[in-house]
Amino acid sequence: MQPAFPTVSLNMYRVLLAPILAVLLAASHACAGPTVVVGAEDDWAPYSSAPQQHAQGFAVDVVREAFALAGVKVEFRALPYSRCMAETRSGQLTACFDAVPNSLIRPLYLWPRMPLFSTRMNIYARAGSRQRGLRTKDLEGHTVGVQRDYEYGEEFDVNTRIRRRVVDKNEYGFRMLMADRIEYMAAEERIANALFRSKPGEFAGRFTLVGTVATPDLFIAFSKTAPDSREMLARFNEGYDKLLNSPRYRQIEDRWFK
Repeated sequence: MQPAFPTVSLNMYRVLLAPILAVLLAASHACAGPTVVVGAEDDWAPYSSAPQQHAQGFAVDVVREAFALAGVKVEFRALPYSRCMAETRSGQLTACFDAVPNSLIRPLYLWPRMPLFSTRMNIYARAGSRQRGLRTKDLEGHTVGVQRDYEYGEEFDVNTRIRRRVVDKNEYGFRMLMADRIEYMAAEERIANALFRSKPGEFAGRFTLVGTVATPDLFIAFSKTAPDSREMLARFNEGYDKLLNSPRYRQIEDRWFK
């Protein structure tokens, strides 16, 4: 005679398994680590742009992998640079990139130990110009196109004698330059080159590099008011140190710039 076993209903199984599943789910969330919301500029390829609202670019990859090495997942929110920095300042975003910490914005944010990259902020004139080697001082009294709320290096940014013409996109400024509505256009070197390549019929061969106003370091800027910003800044510093000391940073550079 076989021993009798108590019968267990499906509902009883659910009751017994529910607390076990809850513990496993909580453990999986704990292992996943925190998530940080970071603003990514939507129109600065190849560093950061957002085709179909999906952030991509050199700086996007660097920020993502630096945080990952510190156990943090990044949720990127693609938006225009001026709004990105404003929402970071107000605490709606934890951080935003890519920013030059000049004396005008340095006090408004928290900054990592190391920059994401260094670059060249150039001055362009119409093709045929014989000018070369222009510096910030040479631009005083002249009309120069600049992108809204961008930084171009301390000396340029604080010089009030430059007659700035603000545009929402670099391509708008270069069109103004072609139309002789401004004398010069200020733009980051790789950004300008990428723009010229992307619209060769319109821009190829139309401009001349006539000077460099700065070779600044660009950073990810952290909010002073977002509740998680100080912790995320520390996590970023931790992960970014690991990234810089590995071959991976150079591999990301090669992917976007070679």
